[in-house]
Amino acid sequence: MAYDNRFEDEHALDDLALSLDEFDDIPVSSEKIEFDGLKKAAAKSERRRERKRRRNERTGKIAAIVLLGLIILAVFLSVSLVKETEHILYQDELKEMTESPTMSPTETKPTIPTTPSPTVATKPTLSVLTPSPTGPRTAPPNQAPTESPTVTPAPSSAMMDSYNFEPIADTYIDLNGPYKSKIHGREETLSVQRGNKESTLPGQEVTLPAIVSLIEFDTTKESDISKSLPKRSRWPEAEDQVKVMLRIHHVPKDSPMDNNDELSIEDILPVNVEVYRLPNNHEMIIESLSGEDFQNAPKSVTEGILIAQQMVEATDTILDIDITSAMFLSEDAIGYDDDQVLLLLKVYWEEKPTQRDLYASREADGQSPQLIFSNMVSEEL
Repeated sequence: MAYDNRFEDEHALDDLALSLDEFDDIPVSSEKIEFDGLKKAAAKSERRRERKRRRNERTGKIAAIVLLGLIILAVFLSVSLVKETEHILYQDELKEMTESPTMSPTETKPTIPTTPSPTVATKPTLSVLTPSPTGPRTAPPNQAPTESPTVTPAPSSAMMDSYNFEPIADTYIDLNGPYKSKIHGREETLSVQRGNKESTLPGQEVTLPAIVSLIEFDTTKESDISKSLPKRSRWPEAEDQVKVMLRIHHVPKDSPMDNNDELSIEDILPVNVEVYRLPNNHEMIIESLSGEDFQNAPKSVTEGILIAQQMVEATDTILDIDITSAMFLSEDAIGYDDDQVLLLLKVYWEEKPTQRDLYASREADGQSPQLIFSNMVSEEL
């Protein structure tokens, strides 16, 4: 029996070496492992560098523009300063040759007048012909201008003999009846009707409603036909000189009445139209009013002052109604200023009901109502 000359420890080492050799034979992948985080970080870094580069470019451009502007401003200021300096240093040499004195003392013009000029006024608006209040009246050394500025007033202050205004709003409203909630602000005609008083009693149906018309004028607005109305202080002082007239176009009744075919045009009785002036009210929109709105309004707005009455025949066309009293009310009448004239047209209740009367509104071409002020220039002039 042969003996192995190696110890047991050596056999164990050999076995361990064989095991390690087996691990060396394990296949290893040759593919590279790449991390997405590195790519994202690199992309963000690149974007930051690009934004920084663009920001630096913008900053450089802005700085260049500001610097260029400062250079241009400096050049402009330098040129202006040089010109001003030359003007100050050489102003005596820049004068015209005609202003320098000549060799002959007799031809030298005096620089200071020997006597004070009588044309000097205390205010620039006075005439050159007005003498000084502290000195004697002397003739001006120069010829007076062709027109004295005090003879012809300024165009804006010239007083006209007449002023003509057209309405800024007009409408008619049904005070009762089936159309009392309807709005008629865009109609070409204004209607006025007396209504049926007996049918308006409680418990009875309104068969013929009462209709009134409203016409509003603004005397502060200028138009193609007139300027604004002058202040009351410029009106003539003479009593009963100024006349105020309301001109309206009446639509003739060219057919018999609807409720009586046997009545001819000649047999229709005239209608007594009343004109009231209502207090000024700039908040009330006239052309948006209905009969219900007008009836529900305060009496201080709807109740005015009777200023005129006019008999209207069935065949009348143009009516000139004198309403001068509307502009000369008593002192206790409050709220009736000159800037607004608000008129109401209605028919007297007690007369018998007849066919309504129609008048042209401001929507009718060439037939708009007019408020005419005449004899506005003082008779003394």
